[in-house]
Amino acid sequence: MSIIMELPDNEGNRTLAEALKMIAGATFPMYYGTPQLPVVDSAVKNAILQMQSEAKEKKLKLHRFDYVWLMKYFNEVHKKKKYPLFFYSVQSFRDYLVKELQISGIGSVSLLSQYGNYQFGRFPEWTFSDTDDSGERLRRVNIVNRFLSIIVKNTGKVWG
Repeated sequence: MSIIMELPDNEGNRTLAEALKMIAGATFPMYYGTPQLPVVDSAVKNAILQMQSEAKEKKLKLHRFDYVWLMKYFNEVHKKKKYPLFFYSVQSFRDYLVKELQISGIGSVSLLSQYGNYQFGRFPEWTFSDTDDSGERLRRVNIVNRFLSIIVKNTGKVWG
């Protein structure tokens, strides 16, 4: 079982962590500021899997190309030094999701690249050159908003 918590760095919480290690054999990835990548990887994977589950239940409309919006968001907020993930290419992003996080249902590199090229502007005021439908624009922005909502719910913090 994994639980991701963010506690203030103080003597009481360090003592609590040490006690839980001794009593329950717990392990704690410790970080200050930007979270370590294993913590981020776990949070990203869990959020995407939850979104996929919601899509299967018809609570969320999620296309194979929609994952590229997450990459665009990660790269945008990384530039502000607020998120530990950055991807130099769609290929590296897709490899991260499919090979490292072992997530299925991700579009091909060419599909993700194609849709990624349609996006302009800064989140959440993104615009898209492939559609004039304001509902579709909002749906795409809300893919990122839903992801962030799950991250906050599961970890108590948004990295971005």
